Parts: sequence; structure tokens; C-alpha cells
Amino acid sequence: MRKIFCAVVLLVVMSSTAFSASKAEMKKMSVFLSNFTEAGLFNFDMKADFDDDEDEQEGETPIHLGMPANVAELVRFGIVHNLINNYKSRIRKCTDPECESGSLTIDAKFVNESVKKYFGVDLAKKDLRYIDPEENPSVAFTFDGKLYHFDADSFSEPGNDTVYYADVQGVIQEGRNLSLAGDIYNSKKTTDRPGMFAATVKPSGKSWVIIDMTTDWVTNGGRD
Repeated sequence: MRKIFCAVVLLVVMSSTAFSASKAEMKKMSVFLSNFTEAGLFNFDMKADFDDDEDEQEGETPIHLGMPANVAELVRFGIVHNLINNYKSRIRKCTDPECESGSLTIDAKFVNESVKKYFGVDLAKKDLRYIDPEENPSVAFTFDGKLYHFDADSFSEPGNDTVYYADVQGVIQEGRNLSLAGDIYNSKKTTDRPGMFAATVKPSGKSWVIIDMTTDWVTNGGRD
């Protein structure tokens, strides 16, 4: 079960001396992972297909972001990340008087930059058919070939406006990769910690790119 898995990973990571990370490094790792959790990504990996035993697993099935059909989720992350962190510098009001596709826009180059930075994926090399609302009705934005169009509330989750962050509490080095584990907490109340996570990242320049992340919500205060 994933709850047991995350608990074991957290215990092993916190007791391991295989990788000595300073408080500053662990804070930086926490900020890195919080870019995913604040955008609503808690259970995902970069796999390109399904596991044979996936249907037998308990808990939330991870989103395989390496699958062509899930490229829309990468784009969504790029938009939401910039909406949260770069609103003044990258988000623009739609110049079309009617703005049928949404009142806000962002240049595709910024979305591509964010996806490349955090996932190591070049959207310019991806098949973007699945971001077409006609192909994927769940898509909350449109793309005109240069700009993404959307509304500010396009990505909000009805009944759940809580923003969660990640708090890395331990790190293990496995080859070039790092296994991280810790708590998920309410950004407005740090003592409210309804989940535990286990994540894998690999170094990229002075930061990392994500490989996978699994979260267990240990109380009903989470997103079960």
C-alpha cells in the first residue's frame, strides 16, 4: 500500500547517512517540490506507459506525464506555475475585444521554459494534438500557435482552494538520483500536515528535474 510505502521511505531516508544535505539544501529541495504541489501535482511520474500491475495498486493512480495523451497536463503545469509565480511579468490580458478563449494569455515560450526547467521535457518536440479541447474536453485552455488563452479560475478545484507545499525531511542518494521524503503541509498553516510524500529527482545544473512523486493523504483533511 502506498501509505506504508511512503512511511517506510520517510523512515529510511531520515535515518540514512548516505547523503548529507544541509538545511539550506533541503529548503531549496522543498521549494523545488512545492512548485509541483502548489500546482496540484502530487502523484505522477515521467513514464510513457502503464505498469501491468497498476490496476492492483491501492490509492491514487499516478499520472504518467511521459504519455502523449498527458502532454496537456505538462502544459497546464507551465501555465499554472507562471500564473502563481510570474503573474506580473508573464501573464497578459487578452487583446481580443471578445476574448472567447479566455481573458488572460501567456506566451508559449514561457510555458515551454517552465516545463523544460522542472520536468526536463521539450514541449517543442511533443505532439500537441492532445491540448485541443476537441481532442481532450478536460483541457481548460486554448492554444493559437503562439499564445495560450485561459481564465484566471480555469484551474481552480471546486471546493478545495487550499495550497499545499512540500517539506523535505530526508535525502538518499541513489546513483545520480536523489530520493526525497517528507511532509505535505498547508501553506497557510504549517502544522496542518495531512500527507507524506516520496519523490525522485535528478540533478540538472544548479537544480533538479523531477522523475516521480507519490503522496499519501493520511487524514481526510487532504485530497482523498
